[in-house]
Amino acid sequence: MQILFEAETQGQLDKETVTRLCHERITGKEVARAEQILAYTAENIDTIDEIINNHSKSWKTKRMPKVDLAILRLAIGEEKSADDVTDAVIVTEALNMSKKFSTDQSSSFVHGVLGAIFRK
Repeated sequence: MQILFEAETQGQLDKETVTRLCHERITGKEVARAEQILAYTAENIDTIDEIINNHSKSWKTKRMPKVDLAILRLAIGEEKSADDVTDAVIVTEALNMSKKFSTDQSSSFVHGVLGAIFRK
């Protein structure tokens, strides 16, 4: 999530940037999995943002807090690119990140958007 947030705030949310940041920030066996999910997310960012916009009732991606947006993008990217994780686990991880890194209201917002997306 932090890599997506950093790439977005730098205006460089692309496969090359997230891959570089993965190798700079993540060590061990987790780097390959992170690179897979983040590269997929960066390559499909327009589609992912469209999914978010279609399921968010109150906020569109342009107006969302960047942390919440990074969490939503990561969750959708993981759901689409990794078939060994259930939607329930992805939602739980996203909620935990929103509670840790964002506002008090963020977990409800993230839960609502992901619930709408994963129900379909």
